[in-house]
Amino acid sequence: MRAMNLFTKLRCGLGVVNQNRLCVSRLFHSGKYQYYSGNGNQDLLDSETLHFLDVYSKYNPAPISIKHLLDHGRSAGTEDSFLFLRKEIPTRLANMIMELKLLPTDLLQQREAQQIYQDYIRSFKEMMLYEKLANSPETHAKFTDSLQNIRIRHIDTVPNMAQAVLRVNKNLRMHDGVTDTIQYFLDRLYTNRISIHMLISHFQSLHGIRNNSEGLIGTIDPQCDLLFVADQAYNAASLLCDNEYFDHPELKSRAVDTTDENSETQGRVTAVYVPAHLHHILFEVFKNAMRASCEWALRKELDTIPFIRLRIYKTDEDITLKISDRGGGMSRRTKRKIFNYMYSTATDKVSYEGIGGGSYGAGISASTLPMHGLGYGLPLSRLYARYFRGDIKVASVDGFGTDVYVYLQRLSHMAQENLPVYNYVSSSKLLATSTQVPDWTDNKERY
Repeated sequence: MRAMNLFTKLRCGLGVVNQNRLCVSRLFHSGKYQYYSGNGNQDLLDSETLHFLDVYSKYNPAPISIKHLLDHGRSAGTEDSFLFLRKEIPTRLANMIMELKLLPTDLLQQREAQQIYQDYIRSFKEMMLYEKLANSPETHAKFTDSLQNIRIRHIDTVPNMAQAVLRVNKNLRMHDGVTDTIQYFLDRLYTNRISIHMLISHFQSLHGIRNNSEGLIGTIDPQCDLLFVADQAYNAASLLCDNEYFDHPELKSRAVDTTDENSETQGRVTAVYVPAHLHHILFEVFKNAMRASCEWALRKELDTIPFIRLRIYKTDEDITLKISDRGGGMSRRTKRKIFNYMYSTATDKVSYEGIGGGSYGAGISASTLPMHGLGYGLPLSRLYARYFRGDIKVASVDGFGTDVYVYLQRLSHMAQENLPVYNYVSSSKLLATSTQVPDWTDNKERY
């Protein structure tokens, strides 16, 4: 009897899942959510591509840990990498294509959004060419070229989508950044881009297609010196700060490995991590701290710019980087908005017209970007931190300064990709509109 009850529950559960999938499928094939009317889209979405999209969008991406990437880099060959990537990359592309279909009509009709959508379809079709090909050196050479094409094709995804959002909201005053629905979608789009970029970069570095730094296995450093990466990020941010304010704050840094009982070596904190990702995170945090410190010194007519303090602590489970500045801090009302896309505390915001997207990619110089005003630095940095199950938290004292906490996983097997998955729940969040009226328990708007 218990077995029959279990079977009945399982059958009912599967029925609910199938019903949910059917609902989503109807949304895509109904006229209500078919926003694609351009000739280019019709040419790209032939019957075979639509069939493969339907198949691959039902797969869930396979999250990979840093440890898995490291072990794979030490032992696996090109054959294994090819077999994995020719399935995994189209799965991630297909999941995001299905979500792009659910964007609001006015946003999806923008030229930049259409370009992003078409780029994803082109990349997906290019990957489908390898589904039936033999696992041979000739195929690997062509596959490598395709991966490079995909990487270049999506290099401008971030600023292009930002420009599309700006065009839609050009007549609105976006004091708080984008809406919750667009915030949710952008987080997923950019995380998807980070994940595909990571897989391709790791593959290229492992197999000698890109120049690799000494000591790295693919894109991963088994002994990543956090203070060294922090110094590099600080120096890069200092150059931008000097161009803007003709000076920059001093950095006082210290590291402590609480798991090391040797006092002579506990001042060096290392981790198994992707140096390019950490550099990107700290570069953005240092930029914000420097701007706040310089503007506070100018406003208060101080003789010297308040220094920035960096503390790195390594414990049994976590690694915490604490960046503290004395740049005047921010109010609670401002702090709740700093991770919203398109929101910036800078008074002179800039346009995305003409700004290339390569500078947002891991490991690519951002010296061509303005010091501030884009409203994308912290949101993207938090995505890089969360990508391997870390995070960024901010605490601030208005009128004094700000502390930024960057959390990383200490254990490499716990640092697993945090990937967006397309399903009924995610599609519902993109389609639903909130009808709730805030009551006295909703402090978000006020605080």
